[in-house]
Amino acid sequence: MIMKILVLIILIFFLHGVGNAPAKVFLTKEKALELVFSEADEIEKRHVFLTKSQAEKISKTAKAEIDSRLYTFYIAKSGGEKTGYAVIDTHTLRTMTETVMFVINPDGTLRHAEILAFFEPTDYMPSGKWIKLFQEKTRINRMRPGKGIPNITAATISARSFSTATRRVLAVYRVIFATSIDS
Repeated sequence: MIMKILVLIILIFFLHGVGNAPAKVFLTKEKALELVFSEADEIEKRHVFLTKSQAEKISKTAKAEIDSRLYTFYIAKSGGEKTGYAVIDTHTLRTMTETVMFVINPDGTLRHAEILAFFEPTDYMPSGKWIKLFQEKTRINRMRPGKGIPNITAATISARSFSTATRRVLAVYRVIFATSIDS
């Protein structure tokens, strides 16, 4: 599934400019990982298959549906220590998709989020300033527009979708890597 998404992103990147498609690819997975983990000695790729029980727990914690039970984490290591985790999430907005790389600190907080590709009109894309509001928050239930995060005027669907993806990815991380921070 992840490989199909990556192939799609690369394909769209090469076909960019053909027609009037609103799609835009900003960074490839490889370049994004290189940028956020520039200090890492090693980046380990780990596929995670959620059990039904884990998926239910994540869905309840994040207050979000689990579309896939397969996640791929990229674990950065420096001097043998785990320094960060990244996961790439592709989700549907209105009719098209958005691909976001979430970078998570070892303590389970969001370090950084980067939109890698956005296939809706870019007018609906969340700004970097708005995305930074999620960083370092510890309570997943306070990562919703109107509840800890302001909404985005004229981009409500994008705001809700990004928020949902953030909560879901952080909940997956916390269940898989057993980090217990207040929900």
